[in-house]
Amino acid sequence: MRTEIYPIVGMHCASCKTLIERIVRKLPGVESVSVNYAAEKMSITFDEAKTTLLQIKAAVKSAGSYTLVTDDKGETVLASPNEAHKISSGSSHDHASMMKDDEYKKLKRTILWVAFGAVVFLVLMVLMFTGNDVMEMFGYITLSAAPIRLSVLHVLEFLLATPIIFIGGKRFFTSAFAALKSRSANMDTLIALGTLTAWSYSTVVTFIPSLFMDITGEVAVFFEAAVFITAFILLGRLLEARAKGSANDAIQKLMHLQVKEATVLRDGKEMRIPLQDVQINDLIIVKPGEKIPVDGIITEGFTAVDEAMITGESLPVEKTVGDSVIGATINTNGNITFRATRVGSETVLATIIKMVEEAQNSQAPIQKLVDQISAVFVPIVIIVALIFFFFWVFAAPRLGLLQPNVNTLQLAIYIATTVLIIACPCALGLATPTAIIVGTGKAAEKGILIRNAEALELLKKVRILVFDKTGTITRGKPAVSAFTVIPETRIPESIRTLFSTESFEQIVLALSSAVEGKSEHPLSEAIVTYVVLQGKIDAVPGLPIADFTSISGRGVRATIKSVPILIGNNRLMDENGIKLSENLITAHADTTASLSYVAINGVAVAVFSIKDTIRDEAREMIQRLHQKNIATVMISGDNIKTAKAIASEVGIDSVIAEVLPGDKAREVEKLQSDKNGNRVYIAFVGDGINDAPALATADIGIAMGTGTDIAISTGSVILVGGNLLKINEAIHLSQRTVSIIKQNLAWAFGYNVLSIPIAAGILYPAFGILLSPAIASAAMAFSSISVVANSLRLKLYSS
Repeated sequence: MRTEIYPIVGMHCASCKTLIERIVRKLPGVESVSVNYAAEKMSITFDEAKTTLLQIKAAVKSAGSYTLVTDDKGETVLASPNEAHKISSGSSHDHASMMKDDEYKKLKRTILWVAFGAVVFLVLMVLMFTGNDVMEMFGYITLSAAPIRLSVLHVLEFLLATPIIFIGGKRFFTSAFAALKSRSANMDTLIALGTLTAWSYSTVVTFIPSLFMDITGEVAVFFEAAVFITAFILLGRLLEARAKGSANDAIQKLMHLQVKEATVLRDGKEMRIPLQDVQINDLIIVKPGEKIPVDGIITEGFTAVDEAMITGESLPVEKTVGDSVIGATINTNGNITFRATRVGSETVLATIIKMVEEAQNSQAPIQKLVDQISAVFVPIVIIVALIFFFFWVFAAPRLGLLQPNVNTLQLAIYIATTVLIIACPCALGLATPTAIIVGTGKAAEKGILIRNAEALELLKKVRILVFDKTGTITRGKPAVSAFTVIPETRIPESIRTLFSTESFEQIVLALSSAVEGKSEHPLSEAIVTYVVLQGKIDAVPGLPIADFTSISGRGVRATIKSVPILIGNNRLMDENGIKLSENLITAHADTTASLSYVAINGVAVAVFSIKDTIRDEAREMIQRLHQKNIATVMISGDNIKTAKAIASEVGIDSVIAEVLPGDKAREVEKLQSDKNGNRVYIAFVGDGINDAPALATADIGIAMGTGTDIAISTGSVILVGGNLLKINEAIHLSQRTVSIIKQNLAWAFGYNVLSIPIAAGILYPAFGILLSPAIASAAMAFSSISVVANSLRLKLYSS
């Protein structure tokens, strides 16, 4: 199965989305398809063995005047930011954007001459409203071949309106016809029906006026209504396209962060090469003020790097040899040389762009109801328009609802046309995706990657936030704070002979360093660092370590010269029947430290006290969560005293301690329902490989961007810089985004609930008020633009 995201050019209404999805979904081998009207992209998963990209393109084309954009070979999408060649080359070529730009310019040219024709009609209307007898001023033509008296004004309006409607509005009719061939209907169906009805009636009235002559001997034409409908809707689409482009500019901003060239050191010489030619392990030189081309590890130099564009952190971060750097960040003040570790589509920037694009093209749960409504909206509107047409022709006269001297057919056509034009599923279709696009883009600017729209919506519902301790609440770089040994313990002679020293302490330290050196656990690394790097003892090479085993959540086990050595927590000691002396138990009173005991040949001989520093922002983050009435829980494999001490220091509400890594997900499941069985939304924050199951189990998995790749790939929200305060920002942004979505939907639903009855003539019997089709078209365009504009307010979000 292949999953791709393709831009689509030519979409102009919410029902376009439904129509394309319905037709493409019928293709063999298509597992899923989702079209985002606001982003103008289609996400599709399909079996290449059963259907080809050319078939998909043909299906999209058959749905209407839509173009699925691919490269010249028809294999990959030039416009898709997750394509490796585009990221690696920094290319600005974007075929979809070019096509959309051409479409925009073409629409702009069409509007200019359509607007000119509309202005001419407006002048004629002003002349009539000022009291001049325009009909008499233009006069009449009497055809000698037939007793027909034609109004010169009406003929002039016909000649002016016809090219505007059928050339300027050609896109409406071609799109409606394509939808009809697919046995469907879209927004253009309503526009085409409305304008065609107004034009057809007016044309007949113009050339055969006797057919519709009312009792006053006068007839009315609706040419100006059809012209203004065409002009207003075209203008609305132009403004909507511009607004959608503004809403969808987050990816373009990210793309423009990338540089096009890099200075590499090859064969001892500096050379400037295109970005796509940079390879892993290349040595790259970056001078002050330059952007870092790709990701890597500094091998020479010291500097401060501005990472705001990636992590959202405002202050530059000091970097020296051994520190990592991220492509597209700015080297502020020092000369550095670094070794490239990730290039092309593997860089942090490329990953961010891919995640943002996927999130913007995803569908929020709230959108499902909207899609169901949009799918049947157009047919329902057509039925409603027909119902009101027949009502005003047949029922209204009998009920005495008409004003004196009214042509019922003329009135019915006027009302039906207005109903067709004013109904607008576009605002409904734009309400959710535009807010999601702006919201996820804004989050990315702040160093918060939200993987999909569902996560953005669910964040608002979170009532309990569960934290892993190590690497999340703490920095994840534990260090030995104290070491205690019981020197009177005897060491087997087989081990003692391996050492030249007689110091019991040094032998224990050497054994601990050698055994823990086989493990990659942070506590093991802390012991090795304490023993070797802190100068306690030189490394002892060649110790015959056998049967090494890492015991999850407990410690490590090995044998040296058939003598068992265990290093780990009290649970490991208990399970192996090793008693801890009072001296070891009371050796370290600091309850925030993890205790790692050393047992040789079944006897506990020493204990390491290991502490992990708490993140500076942890306490403030917890306080802000409490202000939002969100409960906090910490899960840890540490003993209960240590875990409670750390939780108390930062203000966490409750602690679940001594939990094995595999049991974290089970503990999260328990929290997902309260004592009454009610659903509780849980977010889990973690950074390690062992956090992946819990991240996946929680409603929202929040992964620290400084953590492991597995944790990051599992999380639905990623904090790029690992700053815990970003959690509060993510929740707040979710609240704002959902609020905007609800406002948009309220407006879109409210607009149709109020406008359709008014268009149908509900005010006419009592007040003689009818809504003009021209005004209806302006209102329809305004409703879509207002929804996009409201979503754009999210760009003003600060924190």
